[in-house]
Amino acid sequence: MTDNGKIKLYGFNNLTKNLSFSFYKLHYLVKANQHPEYKKYINQRYSAEKLTSLLSDICHAIGGNILNVAQQDYQPQGASVTLMISEEAEPLSYPESLVAHLDKSHICVHTYPDDNIQNNIAIFRADIELSTCGVISPLKVLNYLIEEFDADVIDIDYRVRGMTRDIHGNKQFNDQVVENISDYLANDIKSYYQLANNNLVRSNVFVTKLCRNNTKFETNIFAFIANELSNKLLSEIDVRISEERRQLYTTQ
Repeated sequence: MTDNGKIKLYGFNNLTKNLSFSFYKLHYLVKANQHPEYKKYINQRYSAEKLTSLLSDICHAIGGNILNVAQQDYQPQGASVTLMISEEAEPLSYPESLVAHLDKSHICVHTYPDDNIQNNIAIFRADIELSTCGVISPLKVLNYLIEEFDADVIDIDYRVRGMTRDIHGNKQFNDQVVENISDYLANDIKSYYQLANNNLVRSNVFVTKLCRNNTKFETNIFAFIANELSNKLLSEIDVRISEERRQLYTTQ
């Protein structure tokens, strides 16, 4: 082991490290006629062009180089972006820079806007997957992605697959000690969310779920204007949003 907890390996690190997110963002539509406006907002806010910029930032943050980009907007809504990347120089420290490059590695995002709004609540979901080989760790961008999406409920999976060898020729199935994904979260993020870890450590599978503690009216209410809604209505909205969060968090 080295001082930073990393195992000293022989040659190229061919372990595959896969980090997957499902971000759930809840929006309450106060008026029945806001659906077209909401769809327009989602298509603009999470367009393929903007998602490409986000993934490029992620790639540079973990220290990589973009090899190829495929992006697609869908009708009536939704988008997908995939970046093929290759490993290059050591990444600069977050948040000073965000960069990209990884051989046999990729980053992709797919969005799933809710077109069947129930009880005035629209659920927007975005799935992001980072799959890397080599020295690059996708865990470096945990906090950046959570802050960027500002989601209400988040599912995170981290898996390590494959086999490499240390300098003595011994097989290694992970290149660093990982106990919980939550150990890599910033303290301020932990204060905003309740979280639960569910791991299969012997299989190098780590799962963390996060649920926002409180409703954020300024972001959870679509086209929110302060002092426009009564305290009674705000209280009712809070109850509905909280129940939706609970169901997504507990998958019940």
